[in-house]
Amino acid sequence: MEGILDKVLSRKPPKILSKAENYALYEAGLFGNKALTWNSYEEILKSGWHGGICMRSKKGVARKEVRYNIPLEDVPKHIEQFNKIGISEEMISFNQSMPDEHLILQGEVMKYEMEFYLAYTTIKEPMNKALAAETRYAEGFLAKKLITENVTQESLYEFQKLFGLFPTSVVEFSAYAIPVGTLAHLNRNTVFWEVRNY
Repeated sequence: MEGILDKVLSRKPPKILSKAENYALYEAGLFGNKALTWNSYEEILKSGWHGGICMRSKKGVARKEVRYNIPLEDVPKHIEQFNKIGISEEMISFNQSMPDEHLILQGEVMKYEMEFYLAYTTIKEPMNKALAAETRYAEGFLAKKLITENVTQESLYEFQKLFGLFPTSVVEFSAYAIPVGTLAHLNRNTVFWEVRNY
């Protein structure tokens, strides 16, 4: 991970240019709050997690391969299905199913010449499905207002940190009406999925 981070930070300004770079930094927790994640079915079992699972391909060309809200006992069957289309277990990312019924805002935001540009949805579904059903747009003051009114102060601080480090990147996020993710105990209601320039 250190080699990838050094490469990303050496760009002026720092940029994440591939899905592989994004996953490495995401899994290392560089983006701040995130969903609980695992790299294998065995890891999930060892963690003691019993809730639903989301599975997605880490391969850039297969990024639309996503399975949501899978019961834990069905995960091996889905690993087998991924294998049949050429995606091995090592190329699958596993994360906890998120409490979509509590979603309040999700989408992608970027900064350009000091203005925020936001593509977002309020539909209570996983992001890909929700944005396909409804994508709204906001910029400038309205974009900033939507974010500040829907995320906790602690999550807002994480947004500021990400844009401080990656000023030209797109930040993909989901905000909920309840604390969520690995930092839920620190009043985070927002998880960050991607920070990218690809």
